[in-house]
Amino acid sequence: MNMTKDQILFSLNREDSLDLIQKYVLENVVVDTFNKKDISSEMFRLFFNVIELGKEIRSSLKDQDYQNTELKLADIFLVLISICNSLNINLFDALEEREQVLNGKVAKWF
Repeated sequence: MNMTKDQILFSLNREDSLDLIQKYVLENVVVDTFNKKDISSEMFRLFFNVIELGKEIRSSLKDQDYQNTELKLADIFLVLISICNSLNINLFDALEEREQVLNGKVAKWF
């Protein structure tokens, strides 16, 4: 069953979505911590993982094997959540706010 973007956003339950994932990562996932003064090292890790994802996608398209691509995406997601947690940013709230800004101004997400 294909859901429209509006159906997906409507079905998101704040308790089951990014808030819960973000809390879980904060409490259970060991991600190298950094202080707010050293965010550049975490940003470097994010950029490095995005580059690695690009390489992996090129390889995966040839082999039709996406297992490593999934792992690279998970790495990026964990680093992003780690950054959000360290800066006290609620990712769900940020996405919700961005959606409100973009709604009606552009046809789709970039």
